[in-house]
This record gives sequence, structure tokens and C-alpha cells, in this order.
Amino acid sequence: MPRDPRALRRALAAALLPLALTLLAAGCPGRLEDPDRFLDGGAFTCPDIVTEFFPKSCGGSICHEGAEAAAGLDLLAPGVVSRLVDKMGRDCPGILVDPVDPESSLLYEKLLPLPSCGSPMPIGKPTLTPDELACVRQWISAQTPTGGDEGEP
Repeated sequence: MPRDPRALRRALAAALLPLALTLLAAGCPGRLEDPDRFLDGGAFTCPDIVTEFFPKSCGGSICHEGAEAAAGLDLLAPGVVSRLVDKMGRDCPGILVDPVDPESSLLYEKLLPLPSCGSPMPIGKPTLTPDELACVRQWISAQTPTGGDEGEP
């Protein structure tokens, strides 16, 4: 080892440089899976209600899936929109999905912290954020009214 302090620092730096570069390269995140989500400042994007939201938030063996679905309401089987729009709820009064008045829809109301009937949904899963709730309201308002099938269960 050199006895000159400057030479000693250079030798130490030369020895540590490969280690430092290896550590920096190991910490590199690589490629982003979804770089577009960072371009808008990380703003929330609504999920597709039928294919993403319902399965994540409403599905499950004791929830709204299959022949034994809670309240007789299967939210995962094909044709869910036709089972919801302008249809009356079974266990709670109200139209399940009312595109004319989305906030009075039973589906929307049950997602609020204090619904007028029964327990708030989803049971056993995280409560919805204001953004998620706005997405559901937007989806309800985008549905086409059927023209008066309210009396059908």
C-alpha cells in the first residue's frame, strides 16, 4: 500500500469503484411495467366496472357470485347489466341500477358508509375510495334505461 495520503485515496477509490458500480446497477429498477401511469401524475383511472370492479369487490363464494349469490344478485355471470338496469332489489327496496338517478340506485347506495337498508358493501373487503365510488356512479349513469321494467325481480 502507498504511504502518500493522496495515493492511498486513489488506490482506495480504484478498489471501491467496481463495488460501487455493481451496487448502483443492482439498485436500478429496470423497465417500468406501466410507464403511462406516471405520465399523468399518477391520477386515478376508473376500472371497468363489469370485468374488473365487480370481480374484485363483489365476487366470492359468500358474496354476489353463482347460484347462491347474496340477495339473489350474481354480479359476475354474463348478462349482469340486463339483471341490474331498472330492476328492483330483492332484500332492500329500490332500483338496483337507475341510470336516470344514479345516486338513488340501490347498487350505489349499498356502497356508501351508511346505506338506508342492510349492511354497507363490500363486506369483508376494503371500503371504496371516493374515486372508486365516483366510477360506479359514472358507470350507472352511462347505462341505458330499459323503459320501465321496475316491477320485475
